[in-house]
Amino acid sequence: MVIGIIGASLSGLIAGEKLARAGHDVTLIEKSRELGGRLATHRIDDDFFDYGVPFLTAQNRKFQSFIDELQSKDLLYQWADSFPLYDGSQLHSINPNRPKAAYYAGKDGLNRVAENLKRWIDIKSEEKAGGLTHIGADRSRKRAWMINLTDITVFECDAVILATPATEAYGILQTAQDETPARRIIRVIDEIQYQPRFALMASYKEETPSWKGIECNDNTLAWIGNESSKSEKQSATNIVIHSSAQFARTYAEKDLDEVAHLLLEKAADIAEPWLAHPKKTYLRHWKYYRARNPLEDYFMELEMEEAPLALIGDYFKGNSAEAAYLSGYHLADYWINKYATAEAEN
Repeated sequence: MVIGIIGASLSGLIAGEKLARAGHDVTLIEKSRELGGRLATHRIDDDFFDYGVPFLTAQNRKFQSFIDELQSKDLLYQWADSFPLYDGSQLHSINPNRPKAAYYAGKDGLNRVAENLKRWIDIKSEEKAGGLTHIGADRSRKRAWMINLTDITVFECDAVILATPATEAYGILQTAQDETPARRIIRVIDEIQYQPRFALMASYKEETPSWKGIECNDNTLAWIGNESSKSEKQSATNIVIHSSAQFARTYAEKDLDEVAHLLLEKAADIAEPWLAHPKKTYLRHWKYYRARNPLEDYFMELEMEEAPLALIGDYFKGNSAEAAYLSGYHLADYWINKYATAEAEN
């Protein structure tokens, strides 16, 4: 089966790898140059900033097995077992609301995890999917679907997986709703709401602090991460500052220099005074950082046997990297069994 996956998120990469290993012909279409979605790493020579998710942690045994495999490949290691907490008024040495656990970081950035998964998949990066055309009953064509790319080319496939944020999946599905029973899915994912976030990357000449990260329960900040503690190769002290969702909504249309200044001032007030004076900064605005109201299933499937289509992502059964992994894993497992059975019956 020829499968087109739209979106190189962790869920899309996991689903693609498993389906490709099972013998399917998988092509992944990604609008950006980088892969991995929130497994995002900004690199400057030997320095790096994980400006998406700051670390990985597991509650599910399948995701823990995945992490163990990445450790065996020297892509991840246990970075911390707890973090300080700023509760909005004072800094506590340990977050009393979060039990100790294993928190994993990449020795060379979390984006290497995404790079490791792409080996089995044909990747079309910097290609944007503008919509879908359902061929279905038109037997003059070989494939059931056409993914319409914004450069006016098309990619024909037997099955489609949407591994994008729900908002983007909604837009793509709308292009096919008159030809398919897509309205049912559209109504459901239209209810998904996202928490935005600013991620500010900052470099300093100061000595690297002893703390690895600070969780923040504050109107301005959600996280302060010490990226230099992840690798001895870093040539500067590199910090990532994540805003709260409330701050990102309030300042979404504000001047970016003002946004950076406010984030730096608050981080300096919480952690180290010198955080207010970086030598370089880079700001990223995540519109769809985390789903506020994730769905209760691992994936959703369009009920068309002759033209399979499914949605996966970190808005299914959670809003974390683990949720993204499990969503892609479970869909791939389901399709591998479903279509192997169908081929055997035919």
